[in-house]
Amino acid sequence: MRRSSVVPLTRLAPVGLGFAFGLYFVLSSAYLHAALWPVWAPLVVAFTTAAGGVFTYGLDRWDELSRYGKVRVRAVVPRIAAIGAVFFLAVVGSTRFSGPAQSNWRGVELAAILSVGGVTAVGVMEGLRLAVADDSVHHAGGEQTIVLIRLRQLLQRLLAAVGSLVTLSTLATGADLAMERSVPVGSGSAASAHLPPQFVLVFGGVGSLLVGLFYVPAATALQRRGQRLCDELFSLSEATEASAILSLAEDHHQLEQLLGADRAAVADLQTGLAILGPLLVSAAAALLAP
Repeated sequence: MRRSSVVPLTRLAPVGLGFAFGLYFVLSSAYLHAALWPVWAPLVVAFTTAAGGVFTYGLDRWDELSRYGKVRVRAVVPRIAAIGAVFFLAVVGSTRFSGPAQSNWRGVELAAILSVGGVTAVGVMEGLRLAVADDSVHHAGGEQTIVLIRLRQLLQRLLAAVGSLVTLSTLATGADLAMERSVPVGSGSAASAHLPPQFVLVFGGVGSLLVGLFYVPAATALQRRGQRLCDELFSLSEATEASAILSLAEDHHQLEQLLGADRAAVADLQTGLAILGPLLVSAAAALLAP
């Protein structure tokens, strides 16, 4: 009884930490008295709180993934660590080229929150890819169909969670640049932003790219596994009569639709729209910025 009451509190801890960090971050800002601070601050707090929520969500989804395939945590670490290291080095390197040091390093802190918040969700995406590619796990046709459907639904939910996190961080970045530009030089606040408004496009693009690097391989693995299952259950190679061929082809196509294995172009388009959402938002922010 005691254990069941402790687990939910443990899961909520990252959310509380994200909210607390967001408050500290905005209240310690050099732009506390800027006109656009009330716009920027809620976005930052919403972003850091959402980061904690997505972190917890990813942990729960890993438990869900374990029902359909056994994947060790250490198996997903190398690829995540490699991509994360490149991202972190790029962010840290950007601090040497523009803007005040304090402002730049606060940007690094937000980028770190984005990485930590999304690491569990993209870890589940990578684990899903490995689970689908594991041919040693055998399921009957009907059971395998259910598993692939559940895994596709899981992947879509993960994409929505991580995509919302990138969107919030991009909005917060755009608001931050607008706030810095609104502060007159020599007003006592930190120096005006050295980054152009279009930088938010770069930030949104990098975040979208990171999501795509984990989502696309997982979605491709699901698509290939689904096509293989359709070929196994409705093989056309041994059919000779026209009626049998048509019947198998129709059943084959229906199962492909059910599994999403026939939507290569459409699925890519849907993926692009979901991932490029932050880019569209950031583009609008850049174009409308004074």
